[in-house]
Amino acid sequence: MRGIATGLVTGILIMVFANTIAFVGDINDRYPLLYLLIPAGAVLTALIYKATGEYFRKATVYAIDDIHETEEKKLNLAASQREKGLLSPFMGLVGYFTASLSHLLGASVGKEGVGVQIGLSVADLFNRTEKRFLGKDDRDAKACYLMSGASAAFGALFGSPIAGTLFGLQFASPAITRLDTLIPCTLASFTATVVSGALHIHILHIPSYFPLVFTAENFIKVSLFSVVIGLFARLFCYGLEEFKSLTARITKGNRYLTALIPAILVTLITFINYMATGNYVYNGLSAELLYGAIDGDIPLYSFAIKAIMVFLSIAAGFVGGEVVPLLVFGAGTGYTLATLLGLPLSPYAVFGALGMLAGGTNLPLVCFALGIELFHYNEPRLIFVAVVMAYICSGKHGIYAHQSTELRK
Repeated sequence: MRGIATGLVTGILIMVFANTIAFVGDINDRYPLLYLLIPAGAVLTALIYKATGEYFRKATVYAIDDIHETEEKKLNLAASQREKGLLSPFMGLVGYFTASLSHLLGASVGKEGVGVQIGLSVADLFNRTEKRFLGKDDRDAKACYLMSGASAAFGALFGSPIAGTLFGLQFASPAITRLDTLIPCTLASFTATVVSGALHIHILHIPSYFPLVFTAENFIKVSLFSVVIGLFARLFCYGLEEFKSLTARITKGNRYLTALIPAILVTLITFINYMATGNYVYNGLSAELLYGAIDGDIPLYSFAIKAIMVFLSIAAGFVGGEVVPLLVFGAGTGYTLATLLGLPLSPYAVFGALGMLAGGTNLPLVCFALGIELFHYNEPRLIFVAVVMAYICSGKHGIYAHQSTELRK
């Protein structure tokens, strides 16, 4: 019942959230002068989180900490020494408004980070309700709810219930698959995906393409290609942290200057790109870049510009997520490498997208499922090779703070 209830409510809210992001994105397309307000939006976002609390940005971190605490108790280890914060049902609401603002003005961010926060907020609300009626603090129940909420949100956002299930099971600790929560996570993810789909949620629609067949030659090529993708994933995660750190050092920690300076640079790059190309493809989700990479029709340098726009937007404090940016950056990187190496463009753009995501999230099995469900790649062996090799070569650092990638002894 926990999984079904969490999935039902999360599926409805994720549909509202995803369709809101699509709606404000359409407004941004119709009124490009909104890009001029990106600096003001960054300052407003900083003001919102100053008023509500900076910890409202960190729902995923606190959920990971709570899940880790439960795991450590199960393993008879000492209590977790990680930072503890208070999850709140209102975190999802604040994230909903700030992410909508980000996409209305054209910041280069994703949406799944806030989507997962919405799922975690629903899970926390259900846990509080159960605790109130039963009168006891059940840590296992809380972890079950949080993992189910993450599963439901991820599954609904991408229309991928298997990937959603695996995400909830592994996002806190990729080295540990919590099979004790397999049933609620599965029920939550499938329920949310079915409900959101029935309500016509807006998701990515990958264009059709011809996949590679499995041969010894393709196995070797994909393996070597994915090694490079894994290194680029490491570079992407490093760039995210360094841009935020550099901005904070330059502004001496002033929250408004920290928001304003990179936001101004995002606006400048936006209009420079428009004068050069006549489009705003690097703003927002940039789904067109993902589709264009698979169709074989984007500039070779597009992955670099997209990465810089993402780094600056997140450094400015805009919220949304990094999963879609990782997919876009990976597809662009894969397309460029395939072009330079004379490889088939479409399948290697897909390998680039999924390999980059595997390296950035430390969740290769989630990305493997996403390759089958969202990208409809019907040769699972090559997808598996791509995500595993990219994950191995990307290092342990990823986009999820406090994520544990090692078995504790």
